[in-house]
Amino acid sequence: MGRRSRFLLLLFLPVIAGVSATILSPVLRRRIIQEVDVALRWKGGDAKPVEPSRITGRVVAELVSGDGNRLKVPGHVVEALGIRTTAARIANEARSLSLSGSLALDANRLARVHPRFDGEVVEVGSIPDPEASTQPGETPARPLRFGDEVKEGQLLAVLWSTALGEKKSEYVDALSRLRLEQETLERLERLLKDQAIPERNVREAKRAVEADEIAVVRVERTLLSWRLTDEEIGSVKAEAEQMHAHKNTRDTARERSWARLEVRAPFAGTVVEKNVTVGDIASTTSDLFKIADLRRLAVWAHIYEEDLPILLALPSPLRWTVRLKSDPAAEPLTGVIEEIGDIIDPNQHTALVMGHVANPAGHLRAGQFIMASIPLPDDPGEVEIPTTALIEDGDESVVFVQPDPRETSYELRHVKIVRHTSQVAYVRSPVAGPGGEARSGAIVRGELVVSSGALELRASLKELQAAGRDSK
Repeated sequence: MGRRSRFLLLLFLPVIAGVSATILSPVLRRRIIQEVDVALRWKGGDAKPVEPSRITGRVVAELVSGDGNRLKVPGHVVEALGIRTTAARIANEARSLSLSGSLALDANRLARVHPRFDGEVVEVGSIPDPEASTQPGETPARPLRFGDEVKEGQLLAVLWSTALGEKKSEYVDALSRLRLEQETLERLERLLKDQAIPERNVREAKRAVEADEIAVVRVERTLLSWRLTDEEIGSVKAEAEQMHAHKNTRDTARERSWARLEVRAPFAGTVVEKNVTVGDIASTTSDLFKIADLRRLAVWAHIYEEDLPILLALPSPLRWTVRLKSDPAAEPLTGVIEEIGDIIDPNQHTALVMGHVANPAGHLRAGQFIMASIPLPDDPGEVEIPTTALIEDGDESVVFVQPDPRETSYELRHVKIVRHTSQVAYVRSPVAGPGGEARSGAIVRGELVVSSGALELRASLKELQAAGRDSK
């Protein structure tokens, strides 16, 4: 063999070895499976006599007589399958109901500020801006913007409203006519005493006074319904008095504010929305600002409908712990569940659970994702087992239990998963199966469950049960 041939052989030798291993690997795996399958051929407990199979002179495992869910396995098969058991423990983690959700603005502390009359925006409220100061001791102001803090009653905007001006003028006119009609009635009453006029004239004057009084009250109630202050209404009355006294001197300051409409903050909070600028024509349906009190936020969490009975069965008050998903290591927030929604979302099949959390420092933000945890009372029937002990096929969850540690026999038990992590499952025995059949045999604390080899036991038990049915 030349140097070239030896070089090619050395080059392709790893490839040939890999292909051989790939071809032989299924053969080896199939042989191992066959040996295990032979080792687990069962003999039915009450079935017709079957010639027992033997492996190197040893009898294979079999079902326990009279129990279709319990089987006895020889020691050498236990070793071959690597069957291991672990004691079930009482749940060492407090039970809780976990809900996902988010923070939101408190609807009871969210104001949509709109004008009482249509008008043109002539001024936007301002606040001091120390950062814009160019001279010592000077604090210039800037217009309000998103995120600014405002106080209760602070000026937000000024509108010029012709509707308000017209209604004020109507009020002045009603007051003036009432005063004139009252003076006329007084003169007629004096003339009636002197029998200079008929009584009918006095009655007509009284009727005119009553009509003017009704007109004044109607306009005044309209102004009050528009939430004009007593000071503003008093100013209009003063204008009427001035006109009655025939003082024709014009009050330019009053004229400039005659149609002036001020929009003020209903309470202290933060500007979370601003939709106005000077020159805009605003209507009574326009939201000029949105003011929110961020010192208290709402919590909206979602609970699955199958968990609702658990929550509704808890005693009041319902307390929960809220954590931010973005900062799970932060100090948890505590609160009380205030309301459980009556409507199930048709898409997510969840109900809304609502409450509030305090936010005095302003660290929380509306819209942040949260996880809410509701503590549940201890369940005496709940135990903790390794997740490797669980066998789930979509319809049911089962485990294998070793009732007597001195015997290598294993019994199938149905369980209901309460919650689980990647390593531990918390289970309890179900009252009934999927078809309504009764279930028994609860797993108790200290009982041995198969934590390794459970899948092999399950497959072999099914094969044995099928063989027993066929032999009848």
